[in-house]
Amino acid sequence: MLTRGSGLFNGIPIGLVESEVAFNQDIKCLNSCTSIENKYIFYWLLSQKSYLSAKVGVTGIGAGKFDLDFLQKLEVPVPSKILQNRIVAIAESISQKIIANNKINDNLQQQARALYRQWVIDNVENYEMRALSEIAEINPDTYSSKEQWEYVNYLDTSSITNGLISEIQYIIPALEKLPSRAKRKVLPNDVVFSTVRPNQQHFGIISGPMPNMLVSTGFAVIRSKHPEVCNELIYLCLTENEFVEKMQQLAEQSTSTFPSIKPSDLAICEVPCPNESVSADLTKMLKSLFALMSANQAENRTLTTLRDILLPKLMSGEIDVSDIKI
Repeated sequence: MLTRGSGLFNGIPIGLVESEVAFNQDIKCLNSCTSIENKYIFYWLLSQKSYLSAKVGVTGIGAGKFDLDFLQKLEVPVPSKILQNRIVAIAESISQKIIANNKINDNLQQQARALYRQWVIDNVENYEMRALSEIAEINPDTYSSKEQWEYVNYLDTSSITNGLISEIQYIIPALEKLPSRAKRKVLPNDVVFSTVRPNQQHFGIISGPMPNMLVSTGFAVIRSKHPEVCNELIYLCLTENEFVEKMQQLAEQSTSTFPSIKPSDLAICEVPCPNESVSADLTKMLKSLFALMSANQAENRTLTTLRDILLPKLMSGEIDVSDIKI
């Protein structure tokens, strides 16, 4: 059994009482008994994510699934409800800020998209449609193991959706094997567009890449080489619903294991290329909006790290919350 706690907390297995937890095939629905708050269980599980991720590889079945018996036997430290609520309040204050930043970014992205669409309508005479390959490089930089980076910040295709990054894996190649797909290098403002199942919207702009950052070969990495076309404009063009649907239809015609397109399919797609007379203003406005989004994403990464550091200490009683007022 997994035990976490101090003399202040008693441990209770998650699956000890049938009514505490309801399991539904691949989705485990946890409903607490009267002694444990639901949000407390959620944050406790979140505090154990490194341990649980490791156990998937060791005891998991199928595609990274937990053994049901393993999950039921996990022991949760159970402080008083007052302490549970204080721990949740601290974690929630961080989570709510993350949620607020994401909502702001959704609004900013809507503004950018509305600006792009209106610009396309109002400036027909001020741009020409040109193939993406004429104005951008696709997959320009590839990482080689001969470079022997001491660490890698790796972004998988499933870890970014509609511009929102959920996770960046920190990997030390000397200690663990680097994923075979971790090969694409990225620079600030590069566009990443997943070539597998485009309708799942695994795309975004890497506004502020982390040091030694690599992304999966499942992405097409797109970088403008045209002085009048910014990456933000390319991103908005390639992520329009109509375009994504077109790419999905093309992907479903492929003979690959999964519906997918090729980078060459993107290369022949046309993108509006502004005249010099109008490109500066458009670029300035788009970059301003995406810079704000990037700042919020950076803050969220900091907040997530803070929460991940605090949670185990809060759950174990290492940080005393008995005097905190909520």
